[in-house]
Amino acid sequence: MKKFFVVLSCLIIGSLVLSAERVTVEFWTLSLSTFSDYVNSVIDTFEAANPDIKINWVDIPYNAFQQKLIASIASGNVPDLVNMNTPWVIDFAAQNALSPIDEFVPVADKYVYLPNYWEATVIDGKSFAIPWYISPRILLYNRQIFEEAGLDPNVPPKTWDEIIEYSRIIKEKTGLYGYQPNIVAHLDLQEEGVPLISADGKKPIVNTPEAIARLKQHQLAFKEALMPQDLGGYQAAKQKFAGGKIAMFPVGITMVKHVQINSPSIFEVSDVTSYPLGKGKRIPASAMNVAVPSKAKNKAEAVKFGLWLTSPYWQVEFAKIATIVPSTKISLDEDPWFLERAKRDLNVKAQLLASKSMIYGFDLDAIGKIIEPSKYSEFRRILNDYWIAAIKGDYTAEEALYLAEEELKEVLSSEF
Repeated sequence: MKKFFVVLSCLIIGSLVLSAERVTVEFWTLSLSTFSDYVNSVIDTFEAANPDIKINWVDIPYNAFQQKLIASIASGNVPDLVNMNTPWVIDFAAQNALSPIDEFVPVADKYVYLPNYWEATVIDGKSFAIPWYISPRILLYNRQIFEEAGLDPNVPPKTWDEIIEYSRIIKEKTGLYGYQPNIVAHLDLQEEGVPLISADGKKPIVNTPEAIARLKQHQLAFKEALMPQDLGGYQAAKQKFAGGKIAMFPVGITMVKHVQINSPSIFEVSDVTSYPLGKGKRIPASAMNVAVPSKAKNKAEAVKFGLWLTSPYWQVEFAKIATIVPSTKISLDEDPWFLERAKRDLNVKAQLLASKSMIYGFDLDAIGKIIEPSKYSEFRRILNDYWIAAIKGDYTAEEALYLAEEELKEVLSSEF
């Protein structure tokens, strides 16, 4: 009996010690409650492999996330790992609110990820985030409108020049708009290889021959009414495509699911192809990342879980239930699950096309780490205002880009 109590005491003490030594990592995500089964599976397998670490997952609505994170930083009660887009990583890192993670990441692990995406959040030689999932763009188009215009729906355009050519034919034969560009100047220009700013962040570079050519292309398309005249932005464009009023829509891959749910008849006649390449050979593809707040208590454990969460296996599994593309070199291109389903599921076809094009994928908002965060928003606003005004005919392309560059010089040289 005495021996029994000794053994029991040892078990109890051992359990208490294990409990006391177990580290709890608080992990915040952005609007991922829909995928709770997936996230919990990632957590369960990680905890099984790492019994000394417990993950406390908290999902926060996108619109409330920044305010809640700022409040947690102010209180000193911060999460250990947070889900953030690239602009947020850059902004919070500039405020010393995020911790560099290099000391916790084995060098070999960095090579698991697409280099453009790991580098997107490297600032002054320090890594501030692990890339997670990506939302690349594709070209969504209406096969029925192509057929009505006498175009072969199996031969979609590959370049912006071809999109203009197709749009002219569509306009002439059907009276419908050829395409709706998602006009955002700082993205447009980077697609054409325009650097926007010098490497030292002191000089704007937007008035270039490539920029002028791209702007003139938009101006001509607008003048010929090949695109909607309201330039109403993404939400208006979604409605127009779903209403069968636009033939082509360069857009993120999640738009395919939106059309399927909200406009089944248009979905039935829709198809996808690769996003058209500009002279810069860059495809806009925004990323979500995971980062560690500078005041986090369990940084090493947080990074360990972040690497597990963003590993090739778990990202490919996520892509099976969400319209995303992994940030890892091992992706969807040769996965039998995707290859088979792409033959009958337009959403999966879009994912596969996007995955194959990731050699050109860039998170173009990473330019914000060269421009001071306090000036980045104003930089984009000024550039876009002149860009839109010129498309509508208020300026020539040369005038708009000259004036924009002059104002941007003032922004970059000012004290904010």
